[in-house]
Amino acid sequence: MRQFSPALVKLSVLLYKRFRRVSLALYRRHVPLSLLNVVLYPTYLFQFVAAHHRLPIRPARLFNDFLFQVKSGSELESPLRRRVSDKEYCKLYTEERLGPGTTTPTTRVLRTEDEVERYRPPVFPCVMKPTNSSGRMIIARSEDEYMGALPKIKNWFHEDYFLSDLEKNYATLERKVIVEEYIDDSFSLEGSVHCLRGEPKLVSLIDRYTKARQTFDLDGTPLGVSLFYPLQDFQPASWDFLPSLLSQSRILSAEFTYIRVDFFTDTKRVLFGELTNLPAGGIGRFYPADGEKIFSEVFFRPGRRQSPTANSPSNTLFAG
Repeated sequence: MRQFSPALVKLSVLLYKRFRRVSLALYRRHVPLSLLNVVLYPTYLFQFVAAHHRLPIRPARLFNDFLFQVKSGSELESPLRRRVSDKEYCKLYTEERLGPGTTTPTTRVLRTEDEVERYRPPVFPCVMKPTNSSGRMIIARSEDEYMGALPKIKNWFHEDYFLSDLEKNYATLERKVIVEEYIDDSFSLEGSVHCLRGEPKLVSLIDRYTKARQTFDLDGTPLGVSLFYPLQDFQPASWDFLPSLLSQSRILSAEFTYIRVDFFTDTKRVLFGELTNLPAGGIGRFYPADGEKIFSEVFFRPGRRQSPTANSPSNTLFAG
């Protein structure tokens, strides 16, 4: 696979920054989606080259090339993709399909800055997140900590996550704050199931306390790879949770070409968190250096059963 020279990579970084500025300007002017997409595609392309020092290949044989197709196409504009990008509605979607009590418990959804100012969580610790964003979270272990975090929480109402990495599924989402119960410390593992066309392919696990992380195939065999964060080898104490996790992940992923199902487990019980459209924004680096090849071989390996894609993209990026 041909790698670009340092000069071409440097040029790609420059072009990415310029196309990104144009994309943001057009988005702020609320231009039609068809016009914005003309500029977004080269923005994504030069971002990919800047990150991976090569062009994406079609048909995709590597995971990041596959995610590039998802990111640069129309799929992220679909109402379903946008719905599960909103943390409040993602939980509703999950419980519609799996039943009540299968997600991390929600205490309250705050819809204005005034409501944030007046609200006091009934129990500590608790967790606050903006529903229209990714990677932002505050854990308040006391009322004093909650009060100290109020300026940051209220500022979330002024943030548009689309501006961070131009992921179309986040564009124009309603700005809210979701308050959740803190996940019990006995749920010592968090993880994700990477699903392709309704079939689980790999399971990634992270120890919540040591931050050790590893990726496994569906038989629990460690692959020795990690996406975005450096690998720290470990094994869970038990795989008792795996059969139900895979069964429920099939249900949650049935309507998507690709989705990552995020969860918490104590190795017996499973609680589901979010559904992630683009891990690491679709440009994540693998550890070790050949990790993407190992990951991709398992991800694209024919499975025991394949479900047809039910997701139908539509031109609704600026829908109200």
